[in-house]
Amino acid sequence: MHKSMRSKTGLAAVAVAAICGGGWWATTVFASDHDEAPLVKLDAAQDITDLYVFASDGDTTTIIVCWAGFNDSRPQPDAAPFFDNDALYTIWIDTNMDNEADHAIYWRYGQNALEEWGIQWEGIPGAEPLVSGAVEEVFDAGAGARVWTGHAEDPFFFDAAGYLETLDTGAVSFMNSRDFLAGLNVTAAAIEIDTDLIQEGAMPMQFWVTAARRE
Repeated sequence: MHKSMRSKTGLAAVAVAAICGGGWWATTVFASDHDEAPLVKLDAAQDITDLYVFASDGDTTTIIVCWAGFNDSRPQPDAAPFFDNDALYTIWIDTNMDNEADHAIYWRYGQNALEEWGIQWEGIPGAEPLVSGAVEEVFDAGAGARVWTGHAEDPFFFDAAGYLETLDTGAVSFMNSRDFLAGLNVTAAAIEIDTDLIQEGAMPMQFWVTAARRE
């Protein structure tokens, strides 16, 4: 099914998290990607901005992927989510730190005859092979997961003025009241899943996300 897809940019964002004894360690690596090469900036559906992974509670892991943020493809703030039925997104999960994915969770979008958007998930552990539902709604994906996708304010904080001042002066400049991305939007997909469905024992896990486009 995926042979008609080609990888667009490879790795767009990475989060590494450790779980031990039912609790999350503080040794977590975060990555964000709010600027891209010129061709990627023109394709908002492929422009992944962030990957967030965190423990919702002791037994649940939440994964959130954002794209179509501030870029050169359209004005911001945008008024609606950015879905594309030629795009394929994949969350890769490495459960034993060998840098090889042990789970791959895919999703894509489509429209019905009324031009209403829907989402289809594939590969969610513990769920049917394919799970479909409406956008902007939370729905169950098997007994151990629930999912959502839609329009949201960009949650990433960036003091652009402080960044430029730091480059100019060599001294760190930061003000938490200067958020360059405040009021700007992203399109996002989220999955909350029982950790036991994706974790191998007490091993740390790695997560990354990719976007691809149908040729």
